[in-house]
Amino acid sequence: MGCDDPGHRDARRSRLDSRSRLQPEAARPEAGRARDVVFLLILCAVAFGWQLGRLGLIDPDEPFYAQTAREMLARHDWVTPWIFGQPQFEKPIFFYWLEMIAFAALGRSELAARFPSALFGTLLVIATYAFGARAFGRRVAWLGALVLGTSLIYAAQSRLAMTDMVFTFFVCVACFASADALTAATARPGRWVLAFVASGFATLTKGPIGSLIPLLAGLTFAWSSGRASRPGARTALGGVALGLAIAAPWFAVMLARYGWLYFRSFFIHENLTRLFFAEHPSNNHVLYYPAVLLVGIIPWLPVLGVAIARLGQRSQGGSARRYLECWIVSGLAFFTLAQSKLPSYVLFLFVPLALLLGATLDSLLREGHRSPGERRVARGGALIQLAGSLGLLVYRPLAAIPLPASVVPGCLAAAAALLWRRPAAPWVAMSALSTVALVVCFTGWAAAPMEAELSVRLAAERIAKAGTAEPLLATPLLVRGLHYYTGAPVQVWSGRPRAFFTPHPLRVVVGAAGLQSFVRAEGLTRCVLSASRWRSLAASLPRGMVADSFLAGDKVVVRLLPAPVGAVGLSP
Repeated sequence: MGCDDPGHRDARRSRLDSRSRLQPEAARPEAGRARDVVFLLILCAVAFGWQLGRLGLIDPDEPFYAQTAREMLARHDWVTPWIFGQPQFEKPIFFYWLEMIAFAALGRSELAARFPSALFGTLLVIATYAFGARAFGRRVAWLGALVLGTSLIYAAQSRLAMTDMVFTFFVCVACFASADALTAATARPGRWVLAFVASGFATLTKGPIGSLIPLLAGLTFAWSSGRASRPGARTALGGVALGLAIAAPWFAVMLARYGWLYFRSFFIHENLTRLFFAEHPSNNHVLYYPAVLLVGIIPWLPVLGVAIARLGQRSQGGSARRYLECWIVSGLAFFTLAQSKLPSYVLFLFVPLALLLGATLDSLLREGHRSPGERRVARGGALIQLAGSLGLLVYRPLAAIPLPASVVPGCLAAAAALLWRRPAAPWVAMSALSTVALVVCFTGWAAAPMEAELSVRLAAERIAKAGTAEPLLATPLLVRGLHYYTGAPVQVWSGRPRAFFTPHPLRVVVGAAGLQSFVRAEGLTRCVLSASRWRSLAASLPRGMVADSFLAGDKVVVRLLPAPVGAVGLSP
């Protein structure tokens, strides 16, 4: 009778209807995460992969890594990095392996040289989303990954053939795993092991600093929280053993092959010396890295301003948020104390910063501004980055194409106008679009003038076509790229005897007097240098020493005679 009771049937129908509504909801998070990942992959493909090989390798760092990989492949040597025919000890081996594999698979090209960075930049965006989803929820994770992938410095580094993006990936994976293990209520041996493994690969990519960064972040969190989880003895020993098994064999082989020379060159010069002595003295001041963070996070400066304004207020995230803050503070403090400073050294800080900004952005979209002061801070950030972008209109490579150059300021102006009304999805979309527009502009309309400014490829191609065997000289900035693209021996012309922080096995010709002596001894010589450097040099040379010269983009290629003949091809 109960089965035929109308009330019972209605109740059962209600339960079934409720269950049928709940089942799609239960399945929706997984489908939503898949959509998020697909969107992020498409975003990275455009921001990091669009016209990736269009520009010539940017001097001086990209040709350095590409030339090393090329020489290793030519020698079939997968152990010792080589450049200019001699072993070089500036970086460990892992990035060179990636370059060699890319060259072998894709051919020796700019695309192949940059592919590892683009790949690992994409993988880190996805890893950031995965960690953020566990720590903050899917929405914050998606916003944080969006902020990361469209931040100015992150998008740029993902398109450069340098170690920094691969190194940052492994450091951040180690920190993510450490955060999961340290904040867990129960033991997480798998996370500890992953942290040690990732630290091993980071060390194999750039050196001991790859293990120090996660260690500093973990120690700072444990000290500040007072209740961090710790690995058991067996887990710690197993993790250390795995990390050493990844990194130590290659270092051991190098020490066996080259002994004290390698130890002194890599561990002392490339690590300790950079820690205590500034490679670039003009960068060595306490506000350098805060400035890098402010500029590098564009177009999300308004969100950063709000996040700073909210410091000290209660925010979501709990222990995970505290770990991210400790990660930023410890990393910023260490690299500020270190004497050698470059923007790429703190690339790993943009990952925790992006997640914290993702949480702030989520709050802004849900609640709006919490005070008039916060609104003014956000609007001020939007105006500051808009004003900075107007510099593109007067930047020399873009000055001749004002309409394409105005696309990025136009996007940021539209974003500022949308934010002025209220923080909403269209503002977020337009902000992200500004970075994509920058990539499209630089690799499309502005590709030729950008390459002329940043790469020696055009000059090298013209020299290679000439097919002459004249000695080649180039300034320190251009010598690696000129050798990479011509394949010919190149010597260095510099204003000082020590042309590089880490010496190369190249003859260094010093000053105008040294250049004249070189030409008298060697005969007709080609010299490649920037137009501005040539203007200052030409005034110091005897009249008639220049046989001929031509411009190749921003570079001047000059043929110098051992004795003046009264012919000058290009006036200074």
